[in-house]
Amino acid sequence: DTGEAPLRSRSRPRPAPEDGLALESSPERRRRRDKASRQGTISGKVLEVEVEAGGMDTVGEDELQLRGGGDTKGGTCKRMWEVFPGKNLICCGGRCITGPDPSIFVFNIVLTFGALALFYAFIAIRLHPIVIVIGFILHGISFYFLLRAAFTDPGILRRRKTPTRANENGDPPTAVVNGKTVQLSYCTTCNIYRPPKCKHCRTCDNCVEEFDHHCPWVMNCVAKRNYRYFVGFVASISLLCVYVCACSIAIVVISVTGNRQPAGVTLCAIVLILFTGCLGVTLSGFACFHCGLIAQGITTNEYIKGRAGGARETGCSQYPKNCYEVYCTELPKPDVNLMGPADEEMRDRGGSDEKMVDLEVRAGGDKDAEIS
Repeated sequence: DTGEAPLRSRSRPRPAPEDGLALESSPERRRRRDKASRQGTISGKVLEVEVEAGGMDTVGEDELQLRGGGDTKGGTCKRMWEVFPGKNLICCGGRCITGPDPSIFVFNIVLTFGALALFYAFIAIRLHPIVIVIGFILHGISFYFLLRAAFTDPGILRRRKTPTRANENGDPPTAVVNGKTVQLSYCTTCNIYRPPKCKHCRTCDNCVEEFDHHCPWVMNCVAKRNYRYFVGFVASISLLCVYVCACSIAIVVISVTGNRQPAGVTLCAIVLILFTGCLGVTLSGFACFHCGLIAQGITTNEYIKGRAGGARETGCSQYPKNCYEVYCTELPKPDVNLMGPADEEMRDRGGSDEKMVDLEVRAGGDKDAEIS
């Protein structure tokens, strides 16, 4: 016996149970705690996000918003069409893109529909029902090509946030295309070296691949990805003008030769003859001009400036091949994914570098292109 008092175990008093839990058993309380923990915050934890390739990738919370994985830290993921730096008008959640000024485009539609309304109401109805059917078919084809040319991405190249570096010796890079050495020009707005045939459109404020021209009538640039639709629109509207003009001439001839028509019908026919005749001749020549440029493998911009970028081969033997590449090949995917997340970081990593130097270019055929 040491004289010391025996040690007694001391325990803290248990807290009073919360209201509503006093009668719960221990397993029930554990289930409630597990449920509450599962519903807790995910801050600081590693999340698994399914990527487009179909696999699972492990990313941190800070990168979740960049990937478009959801809402983090109270923010929302922005899509590329919401922060697009150009002047283009973008609609339908990034599915359609066009130029910045719709006024001439709207005037084009109103003028076309107005002239055709006169044609159907005063001319076609007095000839034969098949005349109306053919008119509707030609009108539908031309309107389809107009919408595709106006709202298709013409081939906009992705910008870079930081300037692109030149070669190690400081000289701008060059490209050898079809045996020709072409020096790549640098765009200070987009911070990229432009491939041959590419030009920065001042109206839309973008570098556009295989730029032909900016057409206010279709409210868009005419370039690599919508050139076929533009030529289809010009050709179909030319054919429609010739058709309306021919039917209007038929009404005038019928009125003169004996089956006299009302004065208003004859006046309408004369107006349509003058309007569609002049427009048809002009547009037919314009369509032939573009078909010739396509066969030669050059663009309107190159034709005006008197130089060719060399992306497509020239020469009579290459005419069928050049036409096939424009009209019949599959359209390349757009370089800017407007419906994707606004991935600024990918621009700094040079995500479009391969695009800038891919100068075998789908229009370049089987000829190799080298970058130096």
